[in-house]
Amino acid sequence: MVHRGLGIARPQGKVVFIPAVIPGETVSVEITEEKASYSHARLIKVIDPSPDRITPECSYFPECGGCQLAHIEYRHQLDLKRTALLETMLRVAKFDPGPSLENPVAADRPLRYRSRVRLHVRAGVVGFKSFQGDRLVEIDDCLLARDEIREAMPALKKLLGGLSREKDFEVELDLEPGSGKVYAQPRARKNMVYLFERGQFATAALSRKELLRLNSFVQPNPGQNTKLTALVTGLVKEQKAQSGLELFAGSGNLSFGLASELKKLACVELNKNAVELARITAREKGADNLKFFSQASESYLQYAAKNRLRVDLVILDPPRTGAKKESEKIVKLFPQKIIYISCEPSTLARDLKIYIDSGYRLEQMIPIDMFPQTFHIETVSLLSKS
Repeated sequence: MVHRGLGIARPQGKVVFIPAVIPGETVSVEITEEKASYSHARLIKVIDPSPDRITPECSYFPECGGCQLAHIEYRHQLDLKRTALLETMLRVAKFDPGPSLENPVAADRPLRYRSRVRLHVRAGVVGFKSFQGDRLVEIDDCLLARDEIREAMPALKKLLGGLSREKDFEVELDLEPGSGKVYAQPRARKNMVYLFERGQFATAALSRKELLRLNSFVQPNPGQNTKLTALVTGLVKEQKAQSGLELFAGSGNLSFGLASELKKLACVELNKNAVELARITAREKGADNLKFFSQASESYLQYAAKNRLRVDLVILDPPRTGAKKESEKIVKLFPQKIIYISCEPSTLARDLKIYIDSGYRLEQMIPIDMFPQTFHIETVSLLSKS
């Protein structure tokens, strides 16, 4: 199995990618797409199943594209994710992390963990896109969504029936874990927000802080996010750094935990809603050693290099596209320590090669299973200047 949850077979030496399989199984498949060097196939029958194969709890699997590993016993999912991460490092970066690659941090809740879900709506049908193709799989429930979101699904479908004039759009369901409130926000109408109360969704007058949160990125797995923030804060504490630079800081998901471990921390984020929310939270918490900058990380790094700014530690948490240009500029600041949080192994491998080629040593690589049942894996990497 490789990243994205696909199994690889090599009949007559040609690579065939197959969904919903497990390494070691014998299966019958049908080729659905033929390319010069590889093919895609559809699973027809499992002839000799793996001992780690289970019956998925979700009735929409494997047609629905939301999950890729729901047929695999959870502990084995973690083993396969670690192996796929290692394979990506070897293939993309030509680098073996060795003992620095640790076992993944498991989730306490492999199901019912998501507090934010984005659904597709097309011609009155509400669901997720299919695993293969662009078909929409209609759903009544998602086993990854928290119970509060499940309870709001019938009311959501009723609400969307009145918005069916939109041909094809997305709607985001968001549970605010602290208050238990559930919001619905059609992405085509970003300023229109509905609140779930007494069994139905209705338009609501929200506070500025609520609106900022809804229009900012949040980690959709609160349980694993608590482990992530504690892990990063612990790593920073061990480094005994005085000054830090945090790139792609969002609304301060990591920043406020780091405030107690650093004398000063510059937090850089392009999303203006996230920065405004972070500044409000900083005032509420009295975190006056944090300073939030509303600009692109690459732009701030150019400013830092021009003004010869020095920091002991750089923390970055980029989107799936990674941070190639930013990494090329970070190494010119010569920080002693770098903590790179990644949600995409291929771009992590590409960027880690920049640091290693620039004289940094990989100390720790810690996968965190932020999204059980899916191929996604979050990784925290600690690098030190050799």
